[in-house]
Amino acid sequence: MPIDDNGELDDQGSSPMKKGKSIGDVCEEEELYPTSYEFVDEDSSGTPALNEEEEEDKAHKTLDLEDEEARKNIFYRTKDECFDFYKRYAHKKGFGVRIDGEHIRKIKNSKGVVEKNYAYLYYFCNKEGWTSTSKVNMDNQIQSEDKVEERMVCKRKRPRVRDGCPARVRFGWDAAREGFVVYEFVEARSHGLHSTEHMHLHKSNKCMSDAQKKMAQANRDAGMSLSASYQLLADCAGGYQNLRFTKSDQKNHLNTKRQRTMARGEATYLLDYFEDQKDKHPGFFYAVEVDSEEKVANIFWVDSRMREDYALFGDSVSFDTTFRTNKYFCPLGMFVGFNHHRQTCVFGACLMYDETTPSFEWLFVAFSRCMKNKLSITIFTDQDAAMAAALRNEWPTVFHALCTWHILMNAKKHLRKDKAFWKKFQHHISFIFYDVDSEEEFDMAWSTMVSDCFPNSDIADGHQWLERLKKFRHRWCSLWLRDQFTAGMLTTQASESCNAQVRLFLKPRHDLDLFFIHFSSLLADKRRKETESEYNAKQSIPYIMLENSPILQHAAKIFTPNIFERIQKQYLVAESYIIKKLSDNRDDGMIGYLIYMMEDGERSDERVVLVDIYTTTLVCECRMFRTLGVLCRHMIKVMWLLGDFGEVSMRSIPDHYILKRWTLEARGREVVDVDGSVGPSAPNENDAGKGIAMRYRETTAMLNQLAMNMSMADEKDYNKWMGVLKKVCNEANKALSKTITSEDRRSVLITGLTLKEKSNPRSHGKERYQSTNEKERRRKKREYRKRMKSIEVVTPDDTAHSDGHLSDLDDNIAQWL
Repeated sequence: MPIDDNGELDDQGSSPMKKGKSIGDVCEEEELYPTSYEFVDEDSSGTPALNEEEEEDKAHKTLDLEDEEARKNIFYRTKDECFDFYKRYAHKKGFGVRIDGEHIRKIKNSKGVVEKNYAYLYYFCNKEGWTSTSKVNMDNQIQSEDKVEERMVCKRKRPRVRDGCPARVRFGWDAAREGFVVYEFVEARSHGLHSTEHMHLHKSNKCMSDAQKKMAQANRDAGMSLSASYQLLADCAGGYQNLRFTKSDQKNHLNTKRQRTMARGEATYLLDYFEDQKDKHPGFFYAVEVDSEEKVANIFWVDSRMREDYALFGDSVSFDTTFRTNKYFCPLGMFVGFNHHRQTCVFGACLMYDETTPSFEWLFVAFSRCMKNKLSITIFTDQDAAMAAALRNEWPTVFHALCTWHILMNAKKHLRKDKAFWKKFQHHISFIFYDVDSEEEFDMAWSTMVSDCFPNSDIADGHQWLERLKKFRHRWCSLWLRDQFTAGMLTTQASESCNAQVRLFLKPRHDLDLFFIHFSSLLADKRRKETESEYNAKQSIPYIMLENSPILQHAAKIFTPNIFERIQKQYLVAESYIIKKLSDNRDDGMIGYLIYMMEDGERSDERVVLVDIYTTTLVCECRMFRTLGVLCRHMIKVMWLLGDFGEVSMRSIPDHYILKRWTLEARGREVVDVDGSVGPSAPNENDAGKGIAMRYRETTAMLNQLAMNMSMADEKDYNKWMGVLKKVCNEANKALSKTITSEDRRSVLITGLTLKEKSNPRSHGKERYQSTNEKERRRKKREYRKRMKSIEVVTPDDTAHSDGHLSDLDDNIAQWL
């Protein structure tokens, strides 16, 4: 009978655990099970060996419960040993066990402290008892006459497990021996028994070790599927039979961990995540826009590396919001560009819950404020009307171009989709994108495309879209973009590469937790590739096809391999060109040259290059250098001529034609402080003005190495140096706390809410096509937004709005050139 708190028998005593609970259900309840159970080995018979807190009398383990005399000698000091013993017995017989009840009494020790003591321990076969009929009945049933409204709807008909098996054992506390002995044992069973190969599937035998939990979590964070992760865990354990959990158990563990992470809601998780990043990475910036109902509308964030990349390579930017990468159907927007190796790098990211003109205006203001109002020369976007209006309002000095990759994607939506048509259309539109040299040639090529691709006037469905595309030709055709610096983004390479990488790391099923984990992996992968490219570029010299060329030798030393290959290609093509002098004005120092190529007896690619012999300045009609920042074949031809036979020495590339962003030392010539400001050079180790981020990285690296060494030291050395470390840290913290104010500790300030007025129903804009699936996703997105709240965060010196935009485009270009 159960015993009450005073140590007396209590007929109405209750168990601290619900009857019928299995060890799998309570293995993490520390107050009931201070010691975890885990199979770590198997003997020759296949019986799992259990971890034990202290050495046991091996004779006890060999005793047979079925022998009445032997049961009298069974004695254990803890409940864990009792449960281990019955589990071992059940494993040998072929059935699983379940903890049915533990009756506790509380007594005071010699110091007057109340301690728990177990009076009785009940362990049953896992098939003991009967399953409630309400859980197996196929029809709805009223659970109680008093509560008619409570009904059990069986959405999933589960098979019945329990069948009233009477097998059980009861241990009782023997005060004289101060341990547990067997009070009752029932051997009879009402069911068949399992073979040894099935025993690890019983709940009482299941256990996922801490190492396996961490490995499963790491596999998920790395983007590995559940099946692949489970197979990897099985391989590490030596086979599926050695795993003490199933794939469903692994899934449940990951889901439980994720639910705990998101327990306080998405908005709170966002704020906690951003604050954590701010503490770890000085220079981290984030802003959250809320609507008039204080619901999250849009989220924007950048880290210090993004700000540094933008300061160096942000002269041409692509902004894309077509990534559907999370379960809430809100698009991920990214500001991306090319680094000095022509690899895509990320300048900033946002989650756009509300794609309207005011939202985009808020985003562009936040971005420019974060980047100290240093605007790009050119920005590439898709054909979103709301975004275009926001750019006109907030960044009027930035040239707005349309990404050719998005144009091709939209063409697939609006025009015919058969392969024959698409092959012809791509051929014509690619020529119009990149190769037309005059407006008359553009009109002729456009008419040819229409007549060839739509011979029977079947353009009706896509006519409006094509006409609108032609209307905005100055935003996507290379003929009108030759005066704008684009860093080569006019091609589809940047968008295609970025879209492929996003699809690889981010999936629509991801919630916020997984989204930020995988987004961090995406950034880490991009930065890893840049590090490898940087190493390879400085470790070796590119192959020079014409080793006697001083121009190529010079280019190989200063430019990154990707840019050098482009220059070398232009140089090799220039050899087949013909050059003629047109004029020679000695008064103003200008010389004109005509450069062309002969093909089938006719001139082609005919260009005029003007040279200022006093300033060694060259101007070419093709304007490739102004657009890409790389010398064209026509300028190289003139430089080759002047270097060998002319009056001006051009045996190397003039400094004003070496764009810093394409050189090997692009990152070494200027560094970015944590607040986004640009310095003239990288500080050395003794520079007192070293940035916070650099000091933080150096301190962390040093302490990490110290922690590694101390963890591997013996106990004596560990205690010795730990004492020294604590003393030094206390003294340093005490001294530094007097010189660091509370304002210095905060890299961002909470200045209040940025509220936006209620606007029209959200949409992509009138000019964006919406499918039925997208409309349904947007409906779900609006429902989700009703649950989100947060605040806007800005840096201390960003509390004021921008003083204004740059006066004209030339001043904007001057920031970068």
